[in-house]
Amino acid sequence: MKKILLFFLFQSSIYAQTYYDVDYNEIDKSTFDKFLLDKQFYYAENDSLNAFKILNRHERGEVGTLDDVEAFFKELNKRLNLNLDSTKPLIIYYYPGKDPCNSGGKYNIRREYLKSDKELAKKVKAIADVNVLRIYKNKEGIKTLKDHDWRKDPNALIENLFFNFHYSCESFVVINKSKYSAFFGEYSHDEVTENLKYLLKK
Repeated sequence: MKKILLFFLFQSSIYAQTYYDVDYNEIDKSTFDKFLLDKQFYYAENDSLNAFKILNRHERGEVGTLDDVEAFFKELNKRLNLNLDSTKPLIIYYYPGKDPCNSGGKYNIRREYLKSDKELAKKVKAIADVNVLRIYKNKEGIKTLKDHDWRKDPNALIENLFFNFHYSCESFVVINKSKYSAFFGEYSHDEVTENLKYLLKK
């Protein structure tokens, strides 16, 4: 329910710049700028809705419950022509589009991306048998587009549910039954595996 309310809140603000704190409370530009004076905070932007949200560098995750997980999987399977089992854990790696974070450094090299992906897949497999989806909003800049089965976000389903803002690099969400754990922005292998372990205990 929270996600749906947020979506309509953002839609109502589409023609004006709107600012939110870490808890999605609307704030004015002056308060927003004061947050950014503290180095523990930064911001993410939703360019289509002209909205900006404060983020805490040390608290970039969100744990929640999907109101109707069966409906979610049914819609995902229908839109992407898949047959995912809703009782099996699912990890979605989400690419928001090209930005300075995902287009520079050593991971600008395709073979480094592939090496990292292979290592992460091995670590995940050691924990549980999971389904994996790679979803993009805009495919420009994806180094492994021809190596993995990347899918366009169907009707912005994943974006609207989990990633309302452009979080730098990539993000991911782990879904297990009706629970989910999302991580916003650049992540390590440990963040993926620890979030998976956490949800498997729920």
